[in-house]
Amino acid sequence: MNILHRLLPLLLLLIPWFAHAQEVVIVDTLKAAYKEDTRSVMRSINRLESSAAVVQRVLSPMGEGDPIRWSQGLPGVTTGADGSSAIYVHGGNVGNNLFSIDGVPVYGYSHILGITTAIPSNVIQSASLAKGGFDGRYGNFTASHLNIVTRDPKDDIFHVDGFLNNFLIGTSVETPIKDDMAISASVRFSPIGLEYNIINKLFPDMLASFQDFNASVGDIYAKFKWNIDSSSSLTASTLLSLDQYGFTTGEESKDAIGWNNEIVIITYRRDLGRTEIDANAYVNRYGSMQRQEKNFHGADNILSLNSSMLEAAISADFSTVLPSNWELDYGFKARYGMFAMGPTSSLSGKGVILSSFYTQATRTIHKKLIIRAVLRENCYLNNSDGMSNFSPDLSFSFKWKITKPFAVEGSIDYLHQYYHTLEGLPVGWSTDVIVPSGRTAPAEIAYQGNLGFCLSLERHSVSLGGYYKQMDNLVYYKYAKSLFTDASAAWEHSVNIGSGDSYGGEFLYEYTNKDFYFRTSYTLSKTSREGFESICGGERFNARFDRRHMLNFQGQWKGFNIAMTLQSGHWENGTPMIYQIHVPGLETDAEFYDGVNNYHMPSVFRLDLGYGRSFQSKKAEHRFNIGICNATNHFNPFMLYFEPDTESWKMLALLPILPNFSYKISF
Repeated sequence: MNILHRLLPLLLLLIPWFAHAQEVVIVDTLKAAYKEDTRSVMRSINRLESSAAVVQRVLSPMGEGDPIRWSQGLPGVTTGADGSSAIYVHGGNVGNNLFSIDGVPVYGYSHILGITTAIPSNVIQSASLAKGGFDGRYGNFTASHLNIVTRDPKDDIFHVDGFLNNFLIGTSVETPIKDDMAISASVRFSPIGLEYNIINKLFPDMLASFQDFNASVGDIYAKFKWNIDSSSSLTASTLLSLDQYGFTTGEESKDAIGWNNEIVIITYRRDLGRTEIDANAYVNRYGSMQRQEKNFHGADNILSLNSSMLEAAISADFSTVLPSNWELDYGFKARYGMFAMGPTSSLSGKGVILSSFYTQATRTIHKKLIIRAVLRENCYLNNSDGMSNFSPDLSFSFKWKITKPFAVEGSIDYLHQYYHTLEGLPVGWSTDVIVPSGRTAPAEIAYQGNLGFCLSLERHSVSLGGYYKQMDNLVYYKYAKSLFTDASAAWEHSVNIGSGDSYGGEFLYEYTNKDFYFRTSYTLSKTSREGFESICGGERFNARFDRRHMLNFQGQWKGFNIAMTLQSGHWENGTPMIYQIHVPGLETDAEFYDGVNNYHMPSVFRLDLGYGRSFQSKKAEHRFNIGICNATNHFNPFMLYFEPDTESWKMLALLPILPNFSYKISF
């Protein structure tokens, strides 16, 4: 996303440290958990879950953690740009992950230019990351599922919070309405535009390259719950979020970018004893916008791209406990989606229908062996081109408790994904445009297997495992520049279909006592792509953000917090681009990205420090966090980009040294 590449450093310029952008010399042709008395966490090879308190104590540029920051420190997860919200799990692309709130997809989950998520941390009950052995009720993804479960408001509590951090100010309230009814609500907004104006007045030279910056950023979350009787309840919730940014970098250069979510969810639950029913309906609208006005070599260029998506769905899930230690889960989900993209993106015309029916059987044998099998049948119809598809998703997993502390686990998954996130230049960088499968872009397919063991002692927890994954029908948009023209309306004619594979090993160790918590995770992996005719002539190459080594440490003692990450650099690949070379007596053209793995980015190193404390006053509870992200101010570049003003290639890093704080008061 070209504008995002330029705009992200601006966010970090709102402190007295610069994001680094340095010219690259090209040779030839450019060859968590915080310790609690009772920790609500779950660890296994395929699934990791933590409570909200654990997630919030992860160090982050916002002064408190969120689900994305929490997940980026887990094994099997590779990050994109240092400081961004991108995650790559078991070799998949960003768009292959499902990010959901109470099981409902959130397509524009990043907030504050990727610094945090659009879901307020104070409404979260728990976060879980599944990397294999997936539940039958969730589908339409091929890499991982990051599911956020929100708290239900209680009908016997009145509670008010106020909070602020580097980039957000907000308040929340939870109150009973009457017997058996309660509501909670949260409102946040970002004063980033005000912060810019203040710093621009105090340090005018610092932001000289950015002019007329404006931003509208905020979110609203609300949830209503009605306990109908002792065995049934009804909840209704909504999430609204907005990110809009505009700025100029000169008299003839203007940029704008934005995205938004509008989600409404209604859920009915009933407990019939041996059977539980969970019925759900939701409407989900996502939109994104990018616009550039540039003057290059005397010519005015206006580049515009808008995309919209509207999805409505109903589902019903049943869970039944059977004799002989059997549990049966079954249900269906039907969704209707409409998509639009181009200089304008009004939703009209025919959409797509995606329905699924699943059965999931779980058997426990002698309290030692747990076996689960899932069959989900997907029925897909694209009304625009008449393409239809019937395909099964399969999953099998087991856990064998050989001894009380020692267990062996494994899973096999066969998955389909019918929504594609278009990947521009280079492969793996999302343009935030979501399109449906069709005749020219069939459903993405993934096969994967995981095997490992877990060891849980009184204070120690260890897991070690390995995985292999094969991916087919991966979509690459070969003409990223034409996204900003009318040609984007016919995107199907400009895609390449390729394949990929990934394999590696994962390690996680945790130690917990009364005052001290320590965690380390390490991932050794290799991810490749091939078959894209526009990239290296279809040859095999390293995937975007294929980081061979990922090492993370986190330590907490009382209120002190330290975290470190070390990630190996990645190779640059992509569609060849022509640029001009100007030297005395010679003007010629040269190609960037003209070979396989032609430029290796440096490694990433980051050290974060923090301190947090809670205390009680007469009428309120207070909590504050202070810290420094990237305390060593290490230059962590993640991409190369072409700067038309200077006609040179530059490296960009998004996270310089960044002091942070957060404060929360609860009544």
